[in-house]
Amino acid sequence: MFEGSRAFDIAWGATTGTLCFALGIALVYRWVMARRTGAPSFFGSAVDPSRSLHLAWAIFALGMGGTNFGCRFIDHNYLLGVHEGFFAVTLVVYAVVGPRLAWLTFAA
Repeated sequence: MFEGSRAFDIAWGATTGTLCFALGIALVYRWVMARRTGAPSFFGSAVDPSRSLHLAWAIFALGMGGTNFGCRFIDHNYLLGVHEGFFAVTLVVYAVVGPRLAWLTFAA
């Protein structure tokens, strides 16, 4: 089976890590621009008036990008559930940030 092979681990880690880095970089860019222009937070002014939640999700997405690279590039088969756990957390990042970022990008 391809899942569990070193080739799959490296390819999957590079893909998910790159996607998380892309989301994190886009969030940092939007955070910097919002602070410069006074635009509302990524999550809206009612939810995040100080933009701290926005910055926290940006840092979290960047951290998950690094974790996805490290998790798949470093062999640690003796730790049960690590890949599944990081996959689930990565999906949370995509589910929370992805749709809103896509909407803001294409609505402009």
